[in-house]
Amino acid sequence: MEAMATCYRCGRPIPSTEFKNRRKVKTGERISRRYPNPSISSLHIHYGIRLVCLQCARAIDRDEARKEFIKNAELLAALILLAAVLLFRYFT
Repeated sequence: MEAMATCYRCGRPIPSTEFKNRRKVKTGERISRRYPNPSISSLHIHYGIRLVCLQCARAIDRDEARKEFIKNAELLAALILLAAVLLFRYFT
């Protein structure tokens, strides 16, 4: 009898008939501190490719798409601002 895989994110069992979705997920983090100053000097986040259920795969994809959209929107806003400044300086 084959063991049933489980979703790394939510723990839901993934039936053998369902397609196995793999996504890059956060698997851990490590914080480094330098003493005597206890402030955080570095934060290392570890990622790995893990099996996830369909719902979690969609949620991960949606979050990645949202981050990509925000990054592109910020770049577009910066380009529009730069163009506006250049046009203002050109016409004055």
